Amino acid sequence: MKKKSIKKLLTVTLVAAMLVGSTLTAAAAGSGGSGGAAGAPGSSSGPSSSGSSSSSSSKSSHSSSSSSSSGASSAPSVTTVSPNKSVAVAGASVRNTISGAIKADTLRGVAVTTPLAEVKASLGLNDSQTPYVVVFDTDVKKSNLAMNCVNAAAEALGGQVVTAINVTLGAKENGRMISLSNGSAGMVVGLPANADTTKTYYVVCVQPGGVVSLLEDQDSTPATVTFAVQAGLGTYGILAK
Repeated sequence: MKKKSIKKLLTVTLVAAMLVGSTLTAAAAGSGGSGGAAGAPGSSSGPSSSGSSSSSSSKSSHSSSSSSSSGASSAPSVTTVSPNKSVAVAGASVRNTISGAIKADTLRGVAVTTPLAEVKASLGLNDSQTPYVVVFDTDVKKSNLAMNCVNAAAEALGGQVVTAINVTLGAKENGRMISLSNGSAGMVVGLPANADTTKTYYVVCVQPGGVVSLLEDQDSTPATVTFAVQAGLGTYGILAK
């Protein structure tokens, strides 16, 4: 089946499905010490009562601290990556070119491989802005509509879904995440250890608004898949055929 036929078959509105990914992106962006987003786990809001007794104040402080600790423990644990540092991808050393936050346990490593200067140019960044990528595992419970598209693509292609990730390619300025909509960067991921490396791999990219793209693996290494990630938020399903 031609790519445009698959796209026509799978087009669907995905804004609601992407809300979960946006929340995770905000949490990861705040994990770098730049200040959490409003409503992130562990944040507090509301004025404190003046004139409270010392015992009441102590109790309130203890409650707030407990709540914060509980929220922090439930937040996803992420690995931060730095530009021009080597990371392990499917057992090989790969130079990652931009900063980011990664939580993709289903994959054996993730790295952005496009040179930093090229990523900045593609995203249209100025001197005070730096590229930043956030990668999280996802599934049908976290991104229901997006994964419906991924599963439909696998069926149309005659393949099967190996895993899926939510990727946000954006930038940071003054420690805060900036949303972008134009540009792209090359990314390589290591297939799960139990993946059949004799099969051909594809990537289905699902973006908000119903944009669905079928991407071919751009490398010849059996244990990895290389593809372009687009600016903004997208769900990327890894398919085997």
